[in-house]
Amino acid sequence: MRILIVDDESLNRFLLVHMLEEAGYTDCFEAETGREALQLAEKIKPDLVLLDVIMSDMDGYTVAPLLKKMAGDIYLPVIFITAKDDQTALVRCLEVGGDDFATKPFDRIILTAKIRAHARTRLLSKRAHQQNTELNYFRNGVEREHAIVEHIFANALTINDATKQFFDYRLAPASTFNGDLFLIEPSPSGGMYFLMGDFTGHGLASAIGALPVARAFQAMSRKGVSVSEMSKTINKTLLALLPADMFFAAVVTEISASGHQFAVWNGGMPDLSVIAPDGTVTKKFTSLHMALGILEADEFEENVEYFDAKLGDRLIGYSDGIIELTNVKEQMLGEEAVMSWLASDPTMTVEEISHRTEKFRGNAEQLDDITLISYTCQSLSELKPEFATTQLPFEIAVDLTAEHLTEFDPVYDIVVMVCSQLGLHSVRSDLSTVLNELFINSLDHGILKLNSDIKKTTEGFFEYFELRTQRLSELNQGRITIKISFEPKLKVLTIHVTDSGVGFDYESIKSGHDSDAYGRGIPLIRELCESVNYYAQGRSVCVTIKV
Repeated sequence: MRILIVDDESLNRFLLVHMLEEAGYTDCFEAETGREALQLAEKIKPDLVLLDVIMSDMDGYTVAPLLKKMAGDIYLPVIFITAKDDQTALVRCLEVGGDDFATKPFDRIILTAKIRAHARTRLLSKRAHQQNTELNYFRNGVEREHAIVEHIFANALTINDATKQFFDYRLAPASTFNGDLFLIEPSPSGGMYFLMGDFTGHGLASAIGALPVARAFQAMSRKGVSVSEMSKTINKTLLALLPADMFFAAVVTEISASGHQFAVWNGGMPDLSVIAPDGTVTKKFTSLHMALGILEADEFEENVEYFDAKLGDRLIGYSDGIIELTNVKEQMLGEEAVMSWLASDPTMTVEEISHRTEKFRGNAEQLDDITLISYTCQSLSELKPEFATTQLPFEIAVDLTAEHLTEFDPVYDIVVMVCSQLGLHSVRSDLSTVLNELFINSLDHGILKLNSDIKKTTEGFFEYFELRTQRLSELNQGRITIKISFEPKLKVLTIHVTDSGVGFDYESIKSGHDSDAYGRGIPLIRELCESVNYYAQGRSVCVTIKV
């Protein structure tokens, strides 16, 4: 322990040094004046100061606060050496920063006991100062890292300027980083995609998965891929990235260039509702799938729901942070409350809905991230991009035998081949949907001889797919031929699909109802294609898609 003795009398200094050395304190320094004490303290950084009150140049009352200031935040014990015993002088010693007294003549036992006591306090102060320094360093590092991450998120998770004008939305994170995600991107066909999702929990740990999802979504939007392909790709990405206890509930949606046709994949999110101007709910896209990042590729279900709304209808969606919002009485808001608000006032804006939810929450803490979106069906003509298409006419022909049909799904590869040509990526989503429906009809009804009427009940669904799996595994003959040609002058893709099966009664399927669990395939094809013609008892079909 380094002790500084400040006294203008050499005899006092000698006695103190001798006394302290006997007690084991051998690291002692002497100063005769206040100025000398300050200079020496700056150099040696003492752990304790024995300071005389009365000195020739600067008295102890002046020196003590200067010594304390030099010590900074670390406790420096100053024990005044004094022969005075009047209370006024002792009180002043404490007022200027003194911590104790040592009266003359010195009592070695009492003095060393005081030094030991103040040494313990000094040690605790140094430890606390070191810990605070380390904490400040760590906090500064964390703040710097957060600033970097916020900057990255701000640039990576931006909502496209061209499309955000069509949406009314609100994002309200429960902490600095948002575990919810909302992105909108234009599609090459002139429509747009949007992704609304909710990672497990909230905060930075939840938000970190948003970066690869956003990049994948933006890249696939530029290519014009289908909603089913998007959901499958994002699932594969998150499955490799996220820990086992974390997943991403999400709605992936494509809005057609007309502005009122929807293709929706919902995995684990609250219902996405279509509401007519009079407040009637005309369609609910309920969650039919597991959240993303849970199922392996061979277990993943990519089937999509389609709906043709009307201009003026609203599409309303939200994360569970809205419906699971609780007030100070721990009452939950619930979906019924939100839908009743919209039923009573179909024109209610997102801001007005948010105001009502905040009023319900009151002073209760927001425990989860909140996302609320609204889209009104309208023309998206201004999103239609201008791009060149290939001037080369071409034809792709694929002849699939029973061996091919039982081993893989050819649709993806064919779509990639077609859309690799200049400008044809603009119809990738429609082509993928149409070709997939045509292929499934030929395989299921033509080759495997399955009847969709089985799917009228839930039990029938399971029976249908069990039969499909069984017949597919036993298939040893059958053929499906797919021919796709492009006429650059007309900008038309023509698709022929022919199977060697028994055909099916395509004329009985005039239109599908949105409440039906089956039978939407052919009506959907008619909506997406310029022309649809079946012949040869349903064994052949020819459709055209305008590019």
